Amino acid sequence: MSLLGKRGLSGIVAGSILSGLCIQPVWAGTNLTRAKVYEFDSQVQLQKVKQKPRLAKVGDVMVPMDILKTGSSAWAKLLFNEGTLFRVHSNAKFFFTPNTRSFQLKHGLVLSMIQPGQGITTVITPTAKIVAFGTALTVRHDSTQNSTIVSALTEKTGRPIFVSNDDGAGQIRLKAGEQVEIKDNVVGPVQTFSLPAFYQACPISSVLAPDQEQLVALEPTDVQTPLLVIREETAEAVARQSASPAVSTAELAELCAPVPELPEEEKQRPNGGPRIGIGGCIPFLTCGTGRPNPVRVPGQRP
Repeated sequence: MSLLGKRGLSGIVAGSILSGLCIQPVWAGTNLTRAKVYEFDSQVQLQKVKQKPRLAKVGDVMVPMDILKTGSSAWAKLLFNEGTLFRVHSNAKFFFTPNTRSFQLKHGLVLSMIQPGQGITTVITPTAKIVAFGTALTVRHDSTQNSTIVSALTEKTGRPIFVSNDDGAGQIRLKAGEQVEIKDNVVGPVQTFSLPAFYQACPISSVLAPDQEQLVALEPTDVQTPLLVIREETAEAVARQSASPAVSTAELAELCAPVPELPEEEKQRPNGGPRIGIGGCIPFLTCGTGRPNPVRVPGQRP
């Protein structure tokens, strides 16, 4: 039995367990239906479903299963239909799955900024599963090392971040200023890091740094609104942090550096279908939607 009980628990029991953990039960969420590429730099490719990759253009719209790839010196900024913001760093391969709030990061570094109240969001890498209830975090997956590092930037009562390995085992809960590495499917120890030092070391997250309000004004109007909400929470996390950091500034700089280029064999490999199931994150939920798991008919596709 994992963290919150068996898969078949009813919604009533599930809600009471969530309340016991100070988590507000959120069964309904806004599914991800589209993402606008509103800004990028250098070589960014967009591969639409059943089409060949092409260079991205400002204003391109991604839909589920479209793949975004960034080059060795590239980055891209995405705005999703319900206000979630993603910043995708160099050498990344990224997409999202239909009828869910589930993102798939095959390689690279992303900054995820999820507004509260949107339901449960998952980020899945080849070696890790991350479940967030509205927060800011970075996820870095290096497929050359089979390693995922998750860093939490915000922390609010009732809106935790859960991290486990690819099988849903070894689940831990991250607070703001904590990170964990999952390497070769093994969840490592939680380490603390300085939030101000993180913002200095990670240009991808500079828009969330204290005293950087002027950067928000440079963003489009529809991006500024969710950014301001997330900035309130990141500022609060910085003000509350008291733990001595275990992660050095040099290690933070290495964490935020571009991930090595994807190996050629990985580039050529056909993309598998979406792994919507989230395994052991919160077992009685279909974690991409925040709704109770339906009873499955034998042979039915998940």
